[in-house]
Amino acid sequence: MKKIICSDLGGPAECEVEIKGNTPEEMGKNCQEHVMEEVEKSDGAHQEAVENMQGLSPEEQKEKFAEYMKICADAFKRD
Repeated sequence: MKKIICSDLGGPAECEVEIKGNTPEEMGKNCQEHVMEEVEKSDGAHQEAVENMQGLSPEEQKEKFAEYMKICADAFKRD
């Protein structure tokens, strides 16, 4: 199982919660669950991150996805 910090996946800079998963897809799912839990707690920083992602153009969304996949691939290369 690999770990990536929320802030490394586009979350608020101050969020140091570890997102864990066995695949990039699982990490994405777990990250989304974490973010939604924080939004439900009225965490403004996570809500802002969600709004920023929703405001991206389709091209920017592709770029963010490619960036996310690179971060995940790098994490899976580490011991």
